[in-house]
Amino acid sequence: MKIYAIAKVTFLQIIRQPIFGVLLILALGIMTLAPSVTAFTLDDDNKMLQDLCLSTILVFGLLLATFSASGAISAEIDDQTILTIVSKPINRLTFISGKFLGVMASLLMANIFMLIVFQLVLRHGVLWAAYIERDIPVIVFGLGAAGIALIFAGLANYMFDWQFSPTAMAIGLPLLAFAAILTGFFDKHWKFQSFGQGYSLDIFYACILLILAVWVLAGICLVCSTRLNVVWTLVIALVILCLGMIVDWLLLDKIHGPLTPATLGFSALYILLPNFQVFWMLDALNQVDAHITPGYLLQAAGYALCYIGATIFLAYALFLDRQVGAANKV
Repeated sequence: MKIYAIAKVTFLQIIRQPIFGVLLILALGIMTLAPSVTAFTLDDDNKMLQDLCLSTILVFGLLLATFSASGAISAEIDDQTILTIVSKPINRLTFISGKFLGVMASLLMANIFMLIVFQLVLRHGVLWAAYIERDIPVIVFGLGAAGIALIFAGLANYMFDWQFSPTAMAIGLPLLAFAAILTGFFDKHWKFQSFGQGYSLDIFYACILLILAVWVLAGICLVCSTRLNVVWTLVIALVILCLGMIVDWLLLDKIHGPLTPATLGFSALYILLPNFQVFWMLDALNQVDAHITPGYLLQAAGYALCYIGATIFLAYALFLDRQVGAANKV
């Protein structure tokens, strides 16, 4: 119950941060405008739409993970608000685990928002020619749900002094999910159809894999935030993400061959660096006959959970002897 209480408080603290709401709205805005932006390419416009939306989810997932983890640990250490928790009979491993669960929950909510918008945008498609009609159900239901959530949150903030961002998220997520379900039963001419036409199961699986990737990044950010501020946490997480995207190209050829100290070193580095190509399915989505299977999802989830568990224990080891206040003795 202690972990649940810490996770709940952390989740609420994160979604109340203005930077969290700003980044989420910015990501959703970029994805909403993606069909218009990608209409001017000289290649496959829908492929570019997928590229842009998947890249948006990954980049903004990195930013959200960095600010969420730093706000959960390093900001509380700097403000010494952490003393109210560590002064109680709570093990530091319990504290770190609860904080990370709260970060995971907030990132899951943000990624569900982006997943729903991605599916609606993909259903609408790119208007690459003047004769292509707009998907009116997507526009009516999607923008209607977003408008209702924003108006309700604004009125609640004005009349009842409720915080805007958490209120908009609490109202917007179920409304947007309901809008996506309603849209699935209509074609662009408002005729009934079997549910799901225009939606992509492979895109759904690809977004789940990106959620796992963002959780891995959150674990890395959690480790960094026990000792570093938000700027250095972001820099290190970005470097690890870039290296993890090309780790196969960098090290895979070097770990094969005779057993030498260099080979052992490269092998250890290959194991330590997270391989984000496991979660990046852009190449598979662009192949006609390639599909993401539930079995692959389970394998990627196992890899992510192992890495997340390692980062939690590393964060605990770094936080164990961290002095968070003059009166703190744990």
